[in-house]
Amino acid sequence: MANAKLAAMEHLHLIIPDLILPRDIAPGMQAELAFIEKMLARAAHTVLPACSTEARLCELFGVASAAPLRAAGDGLEVAGYAWMCADPVELQRQPAQVMVRPDVVCTAEEAIAFCELLNAHFAADGISFHAPHPQRWYLRLAEIGDVTMPTLGSAAWGDAREMMPQGRDAVRWRALGNEIQMLLHGHALNQGRLAAGAPPVSSLWLWGGGRPEGMATVLNATGGDEPLMTFARAAGMRRFDRLVDMLASDAKLGVWLATALQPPMRQYDLYRWREELLAMQRELLQVVWQALRDGRLHTLSLEVPTAEAMHRFELKAGDRWKVWRRRQPLAVYSV
Repeated sequence: MANAKLAAMEHLHLIIPDLILPRDIAPGMQAELAFIEKMLARAAHTVLPACSTEARLCELFGVASAAPLRAAGDGLEVAGYAWMCADPVELQRQPAQVMVRPDVVCTAEEAIAFCELLNAHFAADGISFHAPHPQRWYLRLAEIGDVTMPTLGSAAWGDAREMMPQGRDAVRWRALGNEIQMLLHGHALNQGRLAAGAPPVSSLWLWGGGRPEGMATVLNATGGDEPLMTFARAAGMRRFDRLVDMLASDAKLGVWLATALQPPMRQYDLYRWREELLAMQRELLQVVWQALRDGRLHTLSLEVPTAEAMHRFELKAGDRWKVWRRRQPLAVYSV
């Protein structure tokens, strides 16, 4: 027992975007969620201002901007420049919106060819594009200016017209975005993709801009999904493929990101959202509960970024016995 206590993780940040549904959707969702509801009922619940998943990860790593950290994790030399994530997307023009489709899969060769086109055009402006990963591209330049842009995770499957750059320099960035779209539209690779039934790379979603800076984090273990794992590579931090392995290690402060609920939520595929949630209840949350029960985890922060708010559920090992806190439907937590 003494060895088990010695190896216990002190605290785990478990981040699950879109675990809480919007109020107008939540009442209609029924699922076998007794375990999740019990777990949330015994935790201390706080509702905080909305915060994107990427912004929360930046806080945990002690940086202001996602792009330089992610670029460094993808192997780019980031010193001396400002960076933006410039991820390939399709802008689908529909009667009521211009939908941002994020799941545009490219080959490495296609990504390099698209970047070569953009680099030839923008070289005189001191702007260069880099694609160290087929789905994670970057824009490098001297200065970004005063502009804010929604993350791709926030924009995915939404209306691009409602998520334009904001700030004093927004006009410059909107013009750049339009120029990128025109260049990509006529590229032979996109014509080939369309002929093959694949979605075109019709735009790049620019977000997360900033300059590289030193990290200030107390974390020493990570696991789960992107962009967390790329951030962890940049930080030289331990990475785990399975949560059970992280909890069995000698790591003291960990963070785990599970994003499986995001795509179905943003696409209003509530059946798939429910199925993913049931799998997460079985494969993730029950593992955490067991670790609290066995003394392998002392405290948990379950953080739930949504479009409306950031929900935080704080749970200590002893809170498991607060049986008087009766479980409530998940919809109760919606805002």
